[in-house]
Amino acid sequence: MNSNLSKLGLGGATFGNVLADGIFGGVNQEMAIEIINFAYESGIKIFDTAPLYGFGRSELWYGRALSGVERGDINLTSKCGRLIRNLRNKNYSAISDLDIDNGYGEPVFDYSKDGIRRSVEESLRRLKTDYLDTLLLHDPDQGGLENEAYESAFPEMAKMKEEGIVKNIGCGMNECEMPIRFMKKIDLDKILLAGRYTLLENTKSRKFMKICAEKNVKVIIGGPYNSGILARDLNSPVTYDYEVAPLKLINRAKDIEKIANNYNVSLKSASLNFVLNNSQVFSVVPGMSSINEVKENIDIANQIIEPDLWSNLLENGFI
Repeated sequence: MNSNLSKLGLGGATFGNVLADGIFGGVNQEMAIEIINFAYESGIKIFDTAPLYGFGRSELWYGRALSGVERGDINLTSKCGRLIRNLRNKNYSAISDLDIDNGYGEPVFDYSKDGIRRSVEESLRRLKTDYLDTLLLHDPDQGGLENEAYESAFPEMAKMKEEGIVKNIGCGMNECEMPIRFMKKIDLDKILLAGRYTLLENTKSRKFMKICAEKNVKVIIGGPYNSGILARDLNSPVTYDYEVAPLKLINRAKDIEKIANNYNVSLKSASLNFVLNNSQVFSVVPGMSSINEVKENIDIANQIIEPDLWSNLLENGFI
């Protein structure tokens, strides 16, 4: 397996058709399990999920798909900070697998020590495993929970690392600034950064990547295609951060595409390989909604790209 393919993972946000009003593609359980199994059999061994994804469904479906796989053969990441509770039960008691399957799950932020512990225990049950390779604190930026992260969430996560329930701890979010503050105060192993370090958008995140290297924090890249603009026909409607892409960014993507095409490389291939090539990147976990998308991402990860492409993009200020 080449080094780039060994870094390619499967993101679980597509499984469950809940986030962003179904923009992720609406992958049902049957297709999700087929995609997970095909990815594993094709050499993908890194899997990323979260209680939020599909409001519990993503974890459940991963657990069902991977139940027959030797645990040491895969690297499994999930997240904490939200508990999935039953919409039909006003006291927010734990939810059954059946009610999750039936769509009664509701995510509730909980950064308390007990909430973090319960989140992990429930994730392990859904995933049918007894440990996580990586546990990430999910979206403290969205919840306005930075203080709670310091006071209760990270200390409990560190305790579970000492206990061997999780091997690595970190955070997962869509901005660089808060993770930089975290790294200055807390020993983290990995950070998942979604959509901020990409071929289209990497100016602000360069400082983040530099600090990660100094602190020996590995990076998991989510959203390598900026939700679509780097993976679609730029002459048709495309999305950026799950909204209609602004013309300025479409034109920038077209300029990058022109340079890539001169080396017989597609914009999508250049985008994925750009992040895979970074030595600080542990894995890249795009969401995939079909077997064909898995095949395409694997083919891209295996593509040999002339170093001159990166030199050209650097000279033109794109990286």
